[in-house]
Amino acid sequence: MPSRREFFLHRKHAVITGGSKGIGFALASELVNKGCHVTIIARNVNDLKNASGKLQELADSRGQNQKIAWKSVDMTAPYEIIKEAFDNAAKELGPIDILINNAGHSVQAPFCDLPITDFENQMKINYLSAVHATRAVVDDMKQRQTGHISFVSSAAGQFAIFGYSAYSPTKFALRGFADTLHMELLPFKVNVGVLYPPNTDTEGFKVEIETMPEETRLMSESAGLFTPDYVAQQHISDIESGNYSTTIGLDGWMLGNLTAGACPEKSLARGLVQVCFAGLFRAITLVYLGYFNGITKKCQKRRFKLEKEKASNKSD
Repeated sequence: MPSRREFFLHRKHAVITGGSKGIGFALASELVNKGCHVTIIARNVNDLKNASGKLQELADSRGQNQKIAWKSVDMTAPYEIIKEAFDNAAKELGPIDILINNAGHSVQAPFCDLPITDFENQMKINYLSAVHATRAVVDDMKQRQTGHISFVSSAAGQFAIFGYSAYSPTKFALRGFADTLHMELLPFKVNVGVLYPPNTDTEGFKVEIETMPEETRLMSESAGLFTPDYVAQQHISDIESGNYSTTIGLDGWMLGNLTAGACPEKSLARGLVQVCFAGLFRAITLVYLGYFNGITKKCQKRRFKLEKEKASNKSD
């Protein structure tokens, strides 16, 4: 097992994509609380100004001369634009020590109802944005032989359900990218981590709820709801401890152990749990799958019945 290297956050420069709202803003706030200088990246200038103002107030209250900056960048832009933004961020607040790839959003609908362009757009923002941002900082981290790179995946990147045919594959892709990068960066002492947040009480999730298919909503309700602050605290703690995976809640812990597969593991205790309880967790997951499959069938049966009644009423 690779050795677990603790990562000290004080006075480090952290960059968070998608950092103006939700989990990204909560991660930025927690990093400020740990003594970091922080740059947040997003598209909307007003959101960035509002978020950076709050972060600077938090930083000033600590009295440690921490600096906050923001960059308005479309993370689906060509790599050259992304690289320039990150180079400018490094010039302003110093070399980038921590990158958290959080930019992204989800669309939910049955596969055949989704515009085909959604699949390409989801891959651009949820996956390729992280590839471009990582490429922009990784050479400098390797040269300095220090740094941490995080990827915000999702519980839907471990357990795909109805309605996420465009979203889940992008989050699974982040896991594959992170696994590969972890191995490549081991000799350079650069840490890599993955966060698997479940349903989180953010503005984005509230919008998602309004457009979710009935099946997706019913399945999601079984997972509970967590605050962005709690999710951020758990991940920042794992960054400090040098752990690879961050899971949230009891269901997330079980799912993380079940889906560990060939992913990196630095904790002997976590590794032993995965070895000893994988069979049990698989059995529990099969129960969940049976329940979700039942939801899918019942919803479709009900729709078919309603369509049949409507057709009958029209014929009358």
